[in-house]
Amino acid sequence: MNEPIVDTVAIIGVGLIGGSIGMAAKARGLARRVVGVGRDGKKLVRAQQLAAVDEVTTNLFAGIGEADIVFVCPPVLAALPMIEAISGFLKPGAIVTDVGSTKTMITRGAEALIPDERYFVGGHPMAGSEESGVEAAVPYLFLDATYVITPTEYTDVNALSTIVNFAEGLGSQTVMMSPEQHDASAAIISHVPHVLAAAILKLAAEEQGRSGKVFELAAGSFRDLTRIALSPPEIWRDVCLSSKDAITSELKRFEEILSEVRSQIESGDDQALLQLFSDGKQIRETWVRNEKRGE
Repeated sequence: MNEPIVDTVAIIGVGLIGGSIGMAAKARGLARRVVGVGRDGKKLVRAQQLAAVDEVTTNLFAGIGEADIVFVCPPVLAALPMIEAISGFLKPGAIVTDVGSTKTMITRGAEALIPDERYFVGGHPMAGSEESGVEAAVPYLFLDATYVITPTEYTDVNALSTIVNFAEGLGSQTVMMSPEQHDASAAIISHVPHVLAAAILKLAAEEQGRSGKVFELAAGSFRDLTRIALSPPEIWRDVCLSSKDAITSELKRFEEILSEVRSQIESGDDQALLQLFSDGKQIRETWVRNEKRGE
């Protein structure tokens, strides 16, 4: 077991991500004490039974008052109001971090809310599943996963080092980038694909209503492409609203590519279409190969 990085960790929102952080922190000895904080006492008791936390409380301010690190794990639109609520109750030296899948709004907003001698470091563990709740939490969720940390020009160096060490203690590989670069990248590899999955299902359902035949043909490729649409709808609504600029910017770029492809199909441009699919195959193969090498 590792030497504890901090004495006390508080987790606000002990669901899939928060619960997995607590389980991993306890299993790996990253903190002497893990406190679960939330509004639903029954869910908190369940989190304690599942060994996601050591202690639980529905008293927000008591729960975070002794914490060296506070993990804020609500839906992304609730993160800033939560950080504002706890900001006046943090002990000197406390570090607040979040796990939101959008970073610019939360990171820039939190930096303006955290008082002196308390610190904020934005984070996004790139791990999860279509399931939700602490029952889906596992202590190995972050093993070999990418954990993005989003420092800014205002980030305290010691606080940053603590969060990096904690994230790597969970088993993750840390990557640092600006909040803005994170959101642009996440829009392409996560947020826009979720929008597309929902849109393709809408298209399929409309045609199913007309012909009654679409889903009879649906098989592996359609299932794989739309799997992520099983994620909780509220989460993805909030993601879109909290990162509007990045997501709409990448959707516009995607629309331009689609328009070009449509023109190639309409004009029968066989060489352009062959190049499109050849490029796609090569990019996918290179990405998978590099991923296996750990590059």
